[in-house]
Amino acid sequence: MSLFKLADLSQRLPLCIVALVSLCALPAAAQNKPPQWVSDGPYVTEAEFSLELPLTVQATKLYVEVEIAGTPRRFVFDTGSPSMISAALAAELELPVVGKSQGRDAHGAVVASEIVQADLKLGGTVFNKVPLYAADFSQSAAAQCLIGDGVLGSEILPLCAWQIDLPNSVLRCSTELARLNHVEGAEKLRLHDFGYPHAPIFDVRFANKAASKAMFDTGSPAYFAIATADYEGAKRARGIGKIVTGYGSAGASLGGQAADREQLQAELKSLSIDRLKLGRVAAIMRHSPPSLIGASMLEHYVVTLDSRSQAAYFDRYRKAPYGRSAFGFHLAFADPISVSLVWEDSPAQEAGLSAGMVLTKINGVVTSGSCVGIGFALDAMGGERIELEWDSGSAVLNRGSQLLN
Repeated sequence: MSLFKLADLSQRLPLCIVALVSLCALPAAAQNKPPQWVSDGPYVTEAEFSLELPLTVQATKLYVEVEIAGTPRRFVFDTGSPSMISAALAAELELPVVGKSQGRDAHGAVVASEIVQADLKLGGTVFNKVPLYAADFSQSAAAQCLIGDGVLGSEILPLCAWQIDLPNSVLRCSTELARLNHVEGAEKLRLHDFGYPHAPIFDVRFANKAASKAMFDTGSPAYFAIATADYEGAKRARGIGKIVTGYGSAGASLGGQAADREQLQAELKSLSIDRLKLGRVAAIMRHSPPSLIGASMLEHYVVTLDSRSQAAYFDRYRKAPYGRSAFGFHLAFADPISVSLVWEDSPAQEAGLSAGMVLTKINGVVTSGSCVGIGFALDAMGGERIELEWDSGSAVLNRGSQLLN
């Protein structure tokens, strides 16, 4: 049974690394000298500390409790995003604005943001002067419901060794690696840190003559998301197996829903992360670099990231396959809820679903773009069977085989 309540999601919230690279890019005049807020923090005053945070999951999103201004808040833990906070909450708390940024999100839309600073308390330990992108989540119902109050992002990774233990529903952080379980006996991999915003980067290999780098992104729901250039290289090196195409939107980010276009899934025949040989892995195509190692890998490995020593530890607790059956469609969580993407040769395609189709009921319940409605739809998408209704018809879908299943 899956540890995640997995949905066939195309939603990509919050911003992924492609947005991060451009959104966090410094003004041209300041590229040789980072702004003050980059060097101000985050930091912890204690030389040694350890903490544990309860970890909850909804549709592959990882949530932890973060205390800010004396009040506990719900944050997404996302290694592929800058730390963020709701712009409304930032204004309410009167957090100091320390900078501004503008860039393009994962789908090319221009996103502008103020940067604020705040002290965050995690499990009793204070992380001082954490830079937070003040994002307007009100533009997206999905963002408001799924992100909550903010994002705990990659800037904090260098402060300790972070361990994501999904089987025990715990996120750990310790300055003493020896205090963490799941390290001794785990596969030790090289971890790259190229500086702010300290995204965790790994060497990956698709075939003998096809290698690249990929970011470990707990905000990406897939096992692996392969960038176009990496896909072309892997294909030339005969590292690609079965291919499945689809049509529709690749998902939503803070800039809005991506345009409809042809989409692709591919079987990676022999994927390796550094020295860790995974073999066959199901991947989705992303049209911008970098490739991403996604949150579904946490269904197989307790992952520890220690950027201080440029090392990561993958402790396997579940064997392959690195892929799963699916209904073959994704949802767009506007109001009304609609179909955003349909894959070929899937139960969804056989039932006549297509991108843009508005769903009136899911499992007999009228659809709604409210947080309750979105939560119900996510739970329904995580089941083995789903009932759908739309204005001109209805269908009952069972999960079907795709790629590795």
